[in-house]
Amino acid sequence: MFQNQKLLEKIKQKRELAMVSDSLISEMLDSYAKKYNIDLKNLKPLEEKIIIKEIRAELRNYTGRFQKSPKQKKKLLKEESWENLLQTHTSTAERLLFYPKLKTIIKSLHVKKILDLGCGLNPLAIASREYYYIASDINEEDLSIVGEFFRKKNIPGETLSFDLRKIQDNANELPQCDLCLLFKVLDILAGGDRKMRNVLAERILEKIKASYFLISFSTRKISGKEMRSPRRNWFEKILAKKNLRFRTFASTNEIFYLTHPFKE
Repeated sequence: MFQNQKLLEKIKQKRELAMVSDSLISEMLDSYAKKYNIDLKNLKPLEEKIIIKEIRAELRNYTGRFQKSPKQKKKLLKEESWENLLQTHTSTAERLLFYPKLKTIIKSLHVKKILDLGCGLNPLAIASREYYYIASDINEEDLSIVGEFFRKKNIPGETLSFDLRKIQDNANELPQCDLCLLFKVLDILAGGDRKMRNVLAERILEKIKASYFLISFSTRKISGKEMRSPRRNWFEKILAKKNLRFRTFASTNEIFYLTHPFKE
């Protein structure tokens, strides 16, 4: 039983947050309490309301932003309607026509093991029997669907709940891989804190043992309008700092960076 269980349960009363792991919410509550020197066991009603609101907001930014229609997922899973499941998630729905090209690029790398961080439902479109696939997320519902997909399709792989914000201390929990995928993860990981975003991006590139990284960013604003400058100069500076060569390619809604971990 986690500490502050009642507070945790109240946070998860929102349907879109119901499948977020208890351990992540518990850690967020502990961090909040330390930051503001608050005793979570003796909260006034107004204090509790504020904490619940702020933790929910952070969780939505981190994990609920791309969910489209969660009600349908159980039904579609039972029917093994994998393509329709991909359409229940905004990012995978947008990426649907681009997945064949992504799979071709991945195949050209001749990888044997893939680590997909913040995977969502990507594995339903990318995973195959040609390589071992480790799908990582903090959304337990998505991981459950991915795990069932692996079983039904006899795909070698596993699911792993991991909070990327803890990469500095918990990187040893992540396995070595040939290719690490991070699709639309880095921009939202730090909740709008650009300094922390940069720190986390550097730590991910340092801590994860991968031969290649394939990392994407949205090329559209939240409003849906195209960005004037979709390339991420801040990220390219980090890649240069790490002596990582890269090439870019784009879909209608995303720009992808494929890195090569060797010096010029």
